[in-house]
Amino acid sequence: MAAAKAANHPYTDDYNGPEQEGFSILQNTIRNGRRCSAADAFLRPAMRRANLEVKTRALTTRIDLEAGRAIGVSYIQRGEQHRVRAAREVILAGGVINSPQLLMLSGIGDPRELALHGIPVQAALPGVGRNLQDHVIGLVQFRRKTPGPFQRQMRFDRIALAVLRAYLFGSGFASDLPSGYIAFLKSDPALKAPDIQLLSNIVPFDAWPYLAPFRRPFDDAFSILPVLLHPESRGAVTLRSADPFDAPKIFQNFLSTDRDRRVLRQAVKIAREIGRQAPLRPYVAHEMDPGPDCRSDEEIDAHTRRAGITSHHPVGTCKMGLGHDEFAVVDQRLRVHGVDRLRVVDASVMPDLIAGNINAPVMMIAAKAADAIIATQHT
Repeated sequence: MAAAKAANHPYTDDYNGPEQEGFSILQNTIRNGRRCSAADAFLRPAMRRANLEVKTRALTTRIDLEAGRAIGVSYIQRGEQHRVRAAREVILAGGVINSPQLLMLSGIGDPRELALHGIPVQAALPGVGRNLQDHVIGLVQFRRKTPGPFQRQMRFDRIALAVLRAYLFGSGFASDLPSGYIAFLKSDPALKAPDIQLLSNIVPFDAWPYLAPFRRPFDDAFSILPVLLHPESRGAVTLRSADPFDAPKIFQNFLSTDRDRRVLRQAVKIAREIGRQAPLRPYVAHEMDPGPDCRSDEEIDAHTRRAGITSHHPVGTCKMGLGHDEFAVVDQRLRVHGVDRLRVVDASVMPDLIAGNINAPVMMIAAKAADAIIATQHT
């Protein structure tokens, strides 16, 4: 944070408040000192309800359709075929990858894609699986000058005891997050809103438990991770075959436009500049990635192509839109166009990426969908 201030970057108390731009403390979904996932917050409390049954180790193979209406789903569990009939509607929440896959397996999608796998068309929706977007991360990593506590604590015997202590008592080394800072910044001061994000990882990006002589310790390092918030690049999810056990093909298509490369390149430069500030000099031995030999724009671009990864914020493969949008898959109440009694409720319905992490927005989408489902039942 001191290095960010030295580089003349602003601070914001709440990046989800009136002012997003600036460095801030990372917000997390935590309750009583433990991570509170959507399953913890919503699913497990509902398990006590008589009208809910959760099937695990089961693979949904298709949505059953009849006369343009979803009437249930078929699934395989422990090698046996099962069918469940829907009293009102089918709600698909398979996520950005599996929701379009299941729609296509059920005959809902681009007729050309379905024809490749011999799947009869039930609803022609060319947008299914299209419009895949994600926040791509670059990598700026620094070797520590002096040993940090993380590497010492990650020795196998120490981290095993620390994880046990964290699980039982919610305290100790393993209960802390080595990534407590975040920033939303502008690649160009003239912009109205931030278009890049910086994540901190106060440990090596590929740290692992070690125990000599069986496995060597990792390099003691820390990272500043630049993120492209509003990519122009679009990818796709397609079928590998008509077999539901075959994983779909995922084409991220990262950094396929000049603008995306330019903005992430600028984000890498900003991260490197922060690493050179005086408050970090006592800790930095040298820059590991991209490294001092990486100077030109072309070399930075080559580095991001080599080291870039996903932020795990995919959206868009069943995008929401009005009927005149040929690539829209669901309407404003998340109902699938051309199919009655079928909704998609997950991040795949988002037509565009937000300028931040998608965890909370996906929960908001689910809450709004619940309202819409209840309203439908009462009409």
